[in-house]
Amino acid sequence: MMDDRSDKNTHVSVITSIDDIYDVTIDNQRIEDENQLDPKSGYSSHYTSICYPFAGMIRDVKIRLPYYLSDWKLALSYRIFAATIRIFFLNTIPALAYALDLYLRSDHYYGVNEALLSSALGGIVFGLFAVQPISIVGFTGLISLFNYTTYDIISRYSQVPYLPFMCWVAIWAAILHWLIAIFNLVTYVRYMTNFTAEIFGFYVGIVYIQKGIEFIIGDFDESSTKGFMSILIAFGFFFSYWILTHIGQSGYFNRIIRDFLVDYAMILCVIFWTGFAFIPGHLRSTNIERLSVTPAYQPTIRDRSWFVNPADVDVKNIFIALPFAILLTALFYFDHNVSSLTAQAKHYPLRKPAGFHWDFFLLGCTTIIAGFLGLPYPNALVPQCAMHTDALGRWKVDKSVENQVPTAVVTTHKSRRPVQQYILVKIKEQRITNTLQSLLCLLTMIGPFLTCYSMISRAVLAGVFIGIGWGSVEVSSITHQLLHLIRDPNHIKMDDRLIRLSRKKIGLYTITMLIAFALLFAISQTIAAIGFPVIVLLLIPFRVIILPKWFTSTELTILDSPVASTLPLDSIGGLPDILKPVYS
Repeated sequence: MMDDRSDKNTHVSVITSIDDIYDVTIDNQRIEDENQLDPKSGYSSHYTSICYPFAGMIRDVKIRLPYYLSDWKLALSYRIFAATIRIFFLNTIPALAYALDLYLRSDHYYGVNEALLSSALGGIVFGLFAVQPISIVGFTGLISLFNYTTYDIISRYSQVPYLPFMCWVAIWAAILHWLIAIFNLVTYVRYMTNFTAEIFGFYVGIVYIQKGIEFIIGDFDESSTKGFMSILIAFGFFFSYWILTHIGQSGYFNRIIRDFLVDYAMILCVIFWTGFAFIPGHLRSTNIERLSVTPAYQPTIRDRSWFVNPADVDVKNIFIALPFAILLTALFYFDHNVSSLTAQAKHYPLRKPAGFHWDFFLLGCTTIIAGFLGLPYPNALVPQCAMHTDALGRWKVDKSVENQVPTAVVTTHKSRRPVQQYILVKIKEQRITNTLQSLLCLLTMIGPFLTCYSMISRAVLAGVFIGIGWGSVEVSSITHQLLHLIRDPNHIKMDDRLIRLSRKKIGLYTITMLIAFALLFAISQTIAAIGFPVIVLLLIPFRVIILPKWFTSTELTILDSPVASTLPLDSIGGLPDILKPVYS
């Protein structure tokens, strides 16, 4: 395991496979020709100006096109296979949880097949055509929130047909996406920092935990026996998944076992805790609620086709769909681009150029296709994007050090060997994993796989929600700052950057983030939840305009940092001067 420290919080990187480790003596002989290209050549400021339509999109495609063949032919290895399987399950299992939530709260308009097809649509399009193919695009929990909130509004105040109305939301949103991409407006993503991203990630984590608890409460509504069984399975899943993933990131067992646990912890826990409910006797007799499925490749509502006719909506409601589309575009503008940035965070040694204008144009295309098919709109997934990049890491041996354990009497066992330290030297940037995991989503829409999905209990999916949510909360800088504030100063590590600041400043910054989180969370509990993307976007000017009045530039350098490295930010104009680090 290697401990990679970012500006504010600790990022744990996992050595994923033996064949992905370079020895320092042969590393220089294995540099591929593609790495000799300069991805920033030809950059000009007009690629970020609204006065030059299409300039950003054209630049994105031109600068990435020379790498297209290498994205395929240089990506064949066991690590690609393992990463594909890992991301498939990390994408599909949460999508099933989101699908169940949306199924229960939208009068069954969406189900398992819609979730799988949405994930397949986003992954295939971005795997084949995106400038940033390592971004995992699929069905997200926030789209579930958007869709069922829209359903609540539409069903409460009018008799508008829901899916045709959502089709018009998609049409309007696609037009807005295309206009933003054409006029280079994605460039303002460069003003997003970890201040906004961490608040958003913390919010998403808490909402997922809330969803898991709601599933458990739903089983209590059926009976107390089902409720207690649901608690056992949900938290059994959560703790077993947490333990397995942390063992995979530890020094326990040998590397083969650790690699296996990192890649397959999710599916191992799903299989075990799904089977747990079928153990003969009292466990099986509880008959807890399970995932509802429909026939292979059929919509959840069986009396509709896969084509949604937008003509079923009258003219007045076509324009009523526009405000919803604006909110959807605001959500995607932030969520999709931040997810792409986290996949290209500063600790990842990326070599291929990024491009945000073209990818946002593609997102408009997948949105309108999803609207006509009656699917949840696909979008980049915040945790899965970073997990995908982690899974594609390659390492080299840095140096050897003696593994010394401090004891009263210093002794060294004769079997003690030097412990090798590893450096993440390369990310296998390619298109195969994203494309293949999306094709697997399509494949699992056939009968035998749907039968397997139907055995998964609601309690297991509650555990998935809680596990993913806690994963976001656990690594959040908000959590790190809170723990720093309550930790004994004598036990704070000397390399902790926060030690350079007063606790008053750290407390003020943390309280500001918690207030912003509380505002987002409170809004999401009401019918106004559909408007939460606006609050998220307002956090960006708040960071740029207000925070510099409360903190010095040096303090903000310690507390905050850019989401991504220089390479992806260069494609949208680079880091603004006001956000550049200042060191005293």
